[in-house]
Amino acid sequence: MPRRPRILCAADCAARPAVIDRLREVAEVDELPPTRDAIEPVIHEYDVYYASVHLRFDRPLIERAEKLRVVATPSTGLDHLDIDALEERGIELISLKYERKFLDTITATAEQAWALLLATVRHIPALFDEVKQGRWSRELMRGHQLSGKTLGILGYGRLGSIVADYGAAFRMRVIACDLEPFEARGVTRVTFDELIAESDVLSIHIHLTEDNRHLLDAGAFGRMKQGVYLVNTSRGGIIDEAALIAALESGKVAGCGLDVIDGEWRDDLIEHPLIQYAREHHNVIVSPHVGGAAWEAQAMALMFTADRLIEALATG
Repeated sequence: MPRRPRILCAADCAARPAVIDRLREVAEVDELPPTRDAIEPVIHEYDVYYASVHLRFDRPLIERAEKLRVVATPSTGLDHLDIDALEERGIELISLKYERKFLDTITATAEQAWALLLATVRHIPALFDEVKQGRWSRELMRGHQLSGKTLGILGYGRLGSIVADYGAAFRMRVIACDLEPFEARGVTRVTFDELIAESDVLSIHIHLTEDNRHLLDAGAFGRMKQGVYLVNTSRGGIIDEAALIAALESGKVAGCGLDVIDGEWRDDLIEHPLIQYAREHHNVIVSPHVGGAAWEAQAMALMFTADRLIEALATG
């Protein structure tokens, strides 16, 4: 009787506990927390790693994984994985990155982007803090309405197109920039320079690559409108965060809502420059990369990835 493969699952399956039962139909499955201390001593024993975005599965870990054949991640972003090291080892990678038909059913990250935008332009967290102190300060921090403003979409893919629909529903002018040609009713395709020059609100929906790291740098901020708002639910590395802080301090950027920052895996997050800035200023809102962390979205992503993994094991 052939040996059943062993799967090490670091993903949080609380949204769909049946995923573990499904995997156990074809393999031996162990669950461990997504920490280096938990994973590193045992990773060499497993054929499959079911990944968590909260742990960087880097070259040293991959080199220790002597038996590893497959890595599966229930995410579109892959910057928690060392792709080069996986390819060098010939380890198969299963992700959601190119699963467009499935991903069209997932709207959670786009909804998070819009929530961050509304919270930022209307100063909702800061105003709630005032109310909790017993201060009914209606004039303290006036916000802005979105109707009539220009919404710029950087990356008109799945999420960008959903956010564009939200903008249209809020009676905004919608413009978008993408490397691939597209046509969409009510959306004007523009160049990158036109996008950053014309947007009152700029929402980022592109995958991070070495080519676009720090795409939004000091030069880009300098060409934006005075008082622009920025939303990023993509990856923190797309923004030069030192340049962003300078733009916030000068008023060039009126505010930003971020679900991602560069260096999310730092052990000293409390010292992260953007988090330090946010503690002293009300015009920055940071959430801990929870765009896709809605119960429904995670449940579907976890099971879809598990089914793809089972198919890979059956054919491999």
